[in-house]
Amino acid sequence: MTMRFCRKLAVVLFGIGILTSCSTLETSDDYDRAIDFSKFKTYAWKETEPIPNQLLAQRLQTAVEATLASKGLRKVPEGSSPDLWVVPHTRLSKQMQVNTYNTGWGYGWGWGWGGGMGMTTSTVSEIPVGTLIIDLVDAGRKQLVWRGTASKTLEPDASPEKKEKNITEAVQKMFASYPPGAPK
Repeated sequence: MTMRFCRKLAVVLFGIGILTSCSTLETSDDYDRAIDFSKFKTYAWKETEPIPNQLLAQRLQTAVEATLASKGLRKVPEGSSPDLWVVPHTRLSKQMQVNTYNTGWGYGWGWGWGGGMGMTTSTVSEIPVGTLIIDLVDAGRKQLVWRGTASKTLEPDASPEKKEKNITEAVQKMFASYPPGAPK
């Protein structure tokens, strides 16, 4: 290889490195490994907490519906019985989350026994500003089966075009391996 070729190659590789490092978007997903996701064919939206920004809600709905359609899921009308509920959560400001776990087995005073064994543990974590969470809930069993999370996605000060691009990219990236276990 010539020195000139090596320099060009270095410049190209450096450029690729810069472009890939520009996206700070981080996504992850988790799911119930005991679930056969091939049985899910339809979905409907279920709002548990309103999204505080109507434009954000519209962008999110558009991105999720396009992505789920590409995965073979079909939206059913409100009032129908879907296989899955899509439940979005957004964090546009700093919020704290308290998770409590009780290991309490044993008998308490109310059972006629003295003292109980058990321990309750609580942890507090901060949910970062700009986090998007999409839950898929088995509508029949009313149980969470899949969760996708994207952080550094919802930038309040970004342009409308950037906001739309971020949401679309985040949704596509978080659903990249959906359905779990399916061949890629």
